[in-house]
Amino acid sequence: MSNQTTVTVRLDAGLLEAAALALGVDPAGTPAATAAAVLRAASGRRRPSAVADGGAAPKRAGRSWERTMISYANQHGMTWDLAPLRGTRDLLDVTGCLPGGWLVGAKAVARDASASRKLPAAMDQAARALEHLPAAARSLGFAGAAVSAVIPWQVIQRHGAEPGRAYAVTEFDHMLAIARMRDEWKQEQ
Repeated sequence: MSNQTTVTVRLDAGLLEAAALALGVDPAGTPAATAAAVLRAASGRRRPSAVADGGAAPKRAGRSWERTMISYANQHGMTWDLAPLRGTRDLLDVTGCLPGGWLVGAKAVARDASASRKLPAAMDQAARALEHLPAAARSLGFAGAAVSAVIPWQVIQRHGAEPGRAYAVTEFDHMLAIARMRDEWKQEQ
């Protein structure tokens, strides 16, 4: 005998997407699958398949994209490496970029999901990394003006595209800071 009950509910698509994003659920699936995932997330339960592998499949996909993105950056002159998982004190996914003034994260995108669905959570994660940066930077030997000028980026995978065609996204205020720095650099030359 099954302990599952079928319930039919009509939900506003915008409300469902907002709930999914707030709970960290990818809203790219069907509305029914998204609603089920939102309810599971709200109740603290995981899909049986996620329990079976400990939720490792999405983590493996994410780590694979991180390694691909870092390898591509290194082929283009960077000396970046894969960052350790840091939990709530996350400084995104790449080490070796902080001396250059960057925090860099990588977001893998499921084949049936659009990059725009990952974007709000990715940018919130980048903002949290900036909040954690001053304390972490002191322990890494960076401080002061160097830390205040750090700009966070998220590199979002594009399925079927080469790594160099991924989306590198930062917030508009950060882009304007880069534009001002470039103008100042041009004036110095």
